[in-house]
Amino acid sequence: MKKIYIQNQLEKVKDPKILKKNLSKCHPYDIASVFPNLSDEDKNKLYSIFDNEALAEIFSYVDNPTKYLQELDREKAAAIIDEMEPDDATDTLGEFKPDASKEIFELLEKNTKEDLEVLVQYEEGTAGAIMNNNYISLAAGIDVKLAMKTVVSEAPDVETINTSFVIDKNGNLLGTVDLKKLIVTKSPCLIDDIMNTNFKWANVDEDVEDVLKTITDYDIYALPIIDKGILKGIITMDDAADVLVEEAEEDYAKFSGLTEEEEIDEPVVKSIKKRLPWLSILLILDLFVAVIISQFEYLFAIDALTILVIFQPVILGLAGNCGTQSLAVAVRSIGNDELENKKAIFKHLGREFSLGLTTGIVIGIIGFCMSFLLLILKDNTNSSNFYLSLVVSLSIFLSITFANTVGALIPIALYKCKIDPAVASGPFITTINDIISITVYFTLATLLIYNFL
Repeated sequence: MKKIYIQNQLEKVKDPKILKKNLSKCHPYDIASVFPNLSDEDKNKLYSIFDNEALAEIFSYVDNPTKYLQELDREKAAAIIDEMEPDDATDTLGEFKPDASKEIFELLEKNTKEDLEVLVQYEEGTAGAIMNNNYISLAAGIDVKLAMKTVVSEAPDVETINTSFVIDKNGNLLGTVDLKKLIVTKSPCLIDDIMNTNFKWANVDEDVEDVLKTITDYDIYALPIIDKGILKGIITMDDAADVLVEEAEEDYAKFSGLTEEEEIDEPVVKSIKKRLPWLSILLILDLFVAVIISQFEYLFAIDALTILVIFQPVILGLAGNCGTQSLAVAVRSIGNDELENKKAIFKHLGREFSLGLTTGIVIGIIGFCMSFLLLILKDNTNSSNFYLSLVVSLSIFLSITFANTVGALIPIALYKCKIDPAVASGPFITTINDIISITVYFTLATLLIYNFL
């Protein structure tokens, strides 16, 4: 409903003052959500009625704000980026082409340049790369009355006022102070006497996933980020939520066999570039399946054994599905730090093997009954019906057992090799299981049927 209201306002209201008054009642997120559907004329209306601070707030909710900022002249884009939080400004500027990024950077205010220069020095994927250096720092030894004045004066320019950080003259972090505690404490009282010295923190070079886990585990709204004891910035819970969404999107892309996440409205050529690399790798792996099948071509020279082809998709499908389930459980367990030691790993692998074994027995028995019934209905005089059904049943049993074990083992192995386990995507695991399953299926057919014909 909000989207329709905003679009109607942009289309029907001609007076800029009335339009601004009406749209100012909407949350910046709602305005940001209509950007992909707006004409250039409507976007220009927004740019003209809102100041740079309001536009920066709107763009903080827009997916890929660079896409729209690059449509503006360099001075306007720089003015909006100036009003963004430093971490958002760094990400946004980094999405521009190098020449444009450099040009806009030169147009930024001195303070913004200094903030960005600090943030860009940290490696991507670390705490320093996503931290925000807009926070309230209080000098150790001051009275709570002066501390409160500092909070009030700096409040408009910082990310959060819920937590302030007490530092010494060298910038070393000594403690944190909650706003509520600061408000209820009466002067005279030193800030040192009410600060919390038992606080959680992270290093600037710490992996961002570990930082996010600390924030969620300890329910921290603003986590201080330090470098050799010196306070460099903070990561807030909303920043953590944004990164978690990005991580989830990256994992979704990898599970889907994409090099990176794909947008629904992006150009076809760009989507093809994201899909082709993995599809090419999977094509090579699928060729192994074809090669393996070709090694068993002697089976299909016998009319009675051509029926094997009918059950091939069933065996491959079951193995692929079980492997994907096992993969999902393993990746989730790794993400929750549940597989950090050998005991936990072997316990998990044993559990998945047992699940595969049990599931394989049950599905194998059902498979035997169904395939035997199908074969009898097709040709009730064929003496090999029992053995064909037995091959199908045993293949299902072994394939599911292998698939469960492989689906758990591969992501753990990748994780231990410092490789993101999400690259063991569903299509990748499925193809590996296809190779195993088809080999098992035709090998059993050779041993139990072909050799006795």
